[in-house]
Amino acid sequence: MSRISIFLTSMPIGGAERIALNLCSGLVDKDYDVDLVLVDASGTLLEELPREVTVVDLGCSRVATSLLPLRRYLQSRQPGILYAMMTELNVIASVAHRLSNTDTRLILSEHNTPTVSSHGLKDKFVLQLAALTYPHADHVVSVSRGVRDDLLHVVNLPDENVSVIYNPIDIDRIRARADEPLDHEWLDDPNLNVILSAGRHAPQKGFDTLLRAFARLDDPNTRLILLGDGEERESLMQLATELRIEDRTDFPGFVDNPFSYMARADLFVLSSWYEGFGNVLIEAMATGCPIVSTDCLSGPSEILESGRYGALVPIKSESAMANSIEATLENPTSSEELRERAADFAVESVVDHYVQLFDSVGT
Repeated sequence: MSRISIFLTSMPIGGAERIALNLCSGLVDKDYDVDLVLVDASGTLLEELPREVTVVDLGCSRVATSLLPLRRYLQSRQPGILYAMMTELNVIASVAHRLSNTDTRLILSEHNTPTVSSHGLKDKFVLQLAALTYPHADHVVSVSRGVRDDLLHVVNLPDENVSVIYNPIDIDRIRARADEPLDHEWLDDPNLNVILSAGRHAPQKGFDTLLRAFARLDDPNTRLILLGDGEERESLMQLATELRIEDRTDFPGFVDNPFSYMARADLFVLSSWYEGFGNVLIEAMATGCPIVSTDCLSGPSEILESGRYGALVPIKSESAMANSIEATLENPTSSEELRERAADFAVESVVDHYVQLFDSVGT
């Protein structure tokens, strides 16, 4: 079958990188020849790639300098499809594709809501370049309907040229790792209700709202564990002290296996202001953990089917979040229902949609 090239920056442990890994694995299983083309071929996740995947190192220190190396790659390798991930990479891929003058089909993918996630001058400039370059692609994939709707507001694309394909999640891996042993006294205590959240400690994730919501809970036997690290960690720990919940809140930092925490927690909370999709919700559901999530612009409502599989609350509303936490702890969704819903996002199922797309654009 035709060669598929997936273009990404590098392969550290991260959401987009894990999605690229899952997509590579799924395509290899479908007998595609797969090149993973990296601006800089570094990162822990390289070790998890199937051996059939060819890693192409463009040898660049920045995305912007990968333009000419990517053009040379396209001219020499001439893959059937070049699939780029993330906005800045999409712009570079679009220009390199035009300069290469090959028959390669170009598919771009958008992983976040552009109008919400673009903050600084660089982001806004890249978004302007996207508006100029995206129309030259053969197709654009959005990871949720919310992302698609937002993208169509800022880029002049025909509706039929933008489709929604949800992120492929390795459900089997999550469930296997969920069974690994874990040593945390709160999670071993049947008298406690443990609330879990995870993610980069940055404003986007809304952990300050979660801490304030947690402080409102009346039950002294509740506990909160916030996995992850980032620039806001110290200020969040200080906020926990100010709210007088520091003895009921734990900040373990980055952990290698969050799934073992999810499998043992009583509730997972996503408190984000915005998400492109919200992979972590599916990961938690795959372990059977009940959900409360903010109803941000894209992702959670689609994953939870408008509240069928977990409570949805307004962003930045600590009172609504506290009420939904209490209600869900009292009456959680069944673990079996959650696991069944998570299976809808399994790699095998999602990759079938990609194969249909690749066939339709002419691999």
